[in-house]
Amino acid sequence: MFRRIITFATRHPKRVIALWAIVAIALAAMSAMFGYKVVTDDTAQFLPKGAESAQASRYAETHFGQERGARAVTVVVKRTDGGALTAADRAEVRALATAMPRWPFDAQSPAVDGQPGDLRDRAGQIVAAQTGPLAPDGRFQLVGLQWKANVTDPVAHEYFRQIRDRAAAEVRAHDLRIGFTGGVASMADDTEANEGVRLLSQALLFGAIIALSLLFFRGPLAAIVPLLAIYLVAAAATGLVVLAALVFGFDLDVGTTQLITVVLVGIGIDYFLFLLFRLRERLRAGEDRRTAAAHAAGAVGPVIASAAFVIVAAFATLGLAEFGQFRILGPAVSISVLVMLVAGVTLMPAIAAVTGRALFWPSRSWEQERASGPAARLGRLIARTPGRTAMAVIAVLVLLSTFALGTGMQYDLGGGPSTPATRTADEISATFSKGAHDPHHVYVRGSDALTTSQLEPLRKRLVQVRGVSAVGEPTLTPDRRGARIDVALTHDPMTRAAMDVVRGPLRSAASAAAPAGATTMVGGTAAVYADVSDSVGRDMRLILPVAAGLILLILVLTLRSAVAPLYLLAAVVLEFAATLGAAVLVFQQIGGEVGIAFLLPLTLFLFVVALGTDYNILMTARLREEMLAGRPVREAVAEAVRHVAPAVSAAGLVLASSFGTLMLESGEATRQQGFAMAFGILLASLVVSTILVPALTAVVGGRAWWRPVRSGRAALEAEA
Repeated sequence: MFRRIITFATRHPKRVIALWAIVAIALAAMSAMFGYKVVTDDTAQFLPKGAESAQASRYAETHFGQERGARAVTVVVKRTDGGALTAADRAEVRALATAMPRWPFDAQSPAVDGQPGDLRDRAGQIVAAQTGPLAPDGRFQLVGLQWKANVTDPVAHEYFRQIRDRAAAEVRAHDLRIGFTGGVASMADDTEANEGVRLLSQALLFGAIIALSLLFFRGPLAAIVPLLAIYLVAAAATGLVVLAALVFGFDLDVGTTQLITVVLVGIGIDYFLFLLFRLRERLRAGEDRRTAAAHAAGAVGPVIASAAFVIVAAFATLGLAEFGQFRILGPAVSISVLVMLVAGVTLMPAIAAVTGRALFWPSRSWEQERASGPAARLGRLIARTPGRTAMAVIAVLVLLSTFALGTGMQYDLGGGPSTPATRTADEISATFSKGAHDPHHVYVRGSDALTTSQLEPLRKRLVQVRGVSAVGEPTLTPDRRGARIDVALTHDPMTRAAMDVVRGPLRSAASAAAPAGATTMVGGTAAVYADVSDSVGRDMRLILPVAAGLILLILVLTLRSAVAPLYLLAAVVLEFAATLGAAVLVFQQIGGEVGIAFLLPLTLFLFVVALGTDYNILMTARLREEMLAGRPVREAVAEAVRHVAPAVSAAGLVLASSFGTLMLESGEATRQQGFAMAFGILLASLVVSTILVPALTAVVGGRAWWRPVRSGRAALEAEA
């Protein structure tokens, strides 16, 4: 099937390229127009329905008018002279709280010029506002806003800036100053503060990809054309995922579309490089560009397909997850990778058939095959001493893996530059507590009507909980069968300490002191993330072994062997453990962090194991090809390394550069992810696939291809 598709693509390349361009542009336009409708930053909605924080969110929506997707934004109003607020000042604060929800969004602002979709819908709205507590010394007063918006949307950021600037102008006339923190306010400030870093990271990424491509192929087109094609495919894949979300009515997490682009750039570069190295071989043999493209794509097509199916299988296991964000992420990435697979057997061969030798212009050095380059020398070294080489690599991987035994989990994923929002939060924390700007809520659901006197023992019990700094008065529902008690924590809600307070003593105290016949639910940021961490822990225990089993099955089917897949899977699992250990060493042991980001182990496993298996498949396929050609095992290993190591190394360096740029970001979790992914990909490409796998194959010999039912060809088994 692949050969028929590839043959059509290389015979009619211009039609294939034109069709891809039309479809990709249409899907990208649809994603830009409607993507905001299916993207959410509300983590609570991805929790299992039985999670207590999810129940609390639903109860708040139905009984207290809480808008789904609304986030708390806290406003600080103080005098410009630093003095205590007067009665007139406090009246102005109340007037401000009343007025802000009614202020409209200016859709004609130059800042949102050219943004697609319904701008007023994207801007969001302030759904509730009320005055909050006065500082003990009277220097400032808080205003609590419930702001419903996608906090990553630039249109929502512009609306926030309009509200902020208008509010500042309003209070300035009364000698007052204003500050905002939380929700869209914090995200808008953080985005603005990191804009330069993000532009730098993108420039470095493009520069690294182009520089590495030039290094390996010495042709400008070989550097630029694949990058343009891959971003075209990534746009199409993102549009297809958005279309699926619109049709089937599910929401995407804000990070999903960004992750799709990162994944597709990575694997797309891999697939294109695999094709270009083979294309260069065929052109060197004297074939014309269309024949060379057809033969090169025919050789790497099955490898690309196997590699893609490994990634699809790995991420498809997320469909078993309890945490909804994973259940959606898995199919989204799987769909995107399948789109890239289709591009790998249609668009990429078509581009190769059109460009041919022009991809490598003006260099002519590639026309002569190098028999004594670094890859050839490495291949001969591995072939001479495979046992010692394998043991040396395994020893290093095991040493790094030992650090993974001390892995701690970090739930405080903040960090970053100082912004107006962070300074406002610090000011609130210095006077009240770190959790005052984002209060939690204890909801009480009674079977009969409740009274404030019945709720007083509960309120007093909550005051006694260690980690709680303040407890508000109960607010009853109109039918008096429900109540809400606001609670401020001493810790920032995004820290592990706050999550531990909510998960343990706060929920226990609320349940123990509830009125007779009533049930309690604790909601809020720390409650949500405590339930998320519990759900993710359960998912990791289920998904990791299932993903490993599926990858093993695909390797058995791809390699038609029962032996090689076993040591290939063992190699990538050891590679994952070593990468995790390196992250623990760098960030915990050396960097002094309490742990690594709690989502990192699962995402690292899926990426490193899946992408590492890609490289292993490419190397193993060439090893099998060389052995089937009748070469002795060690000679076959040397030849396979000589031909494949440059492709795998180039792909790994480019992909590692892609992930490595994340280390420039301000967030601790993002930096950890960037380091771990880059390190893992380099380990997979430069060490495991290029050195360990060939060395192990040389040691095992023809037995690597043993299977219960012999094919009739005994050339490989004869090496055993």
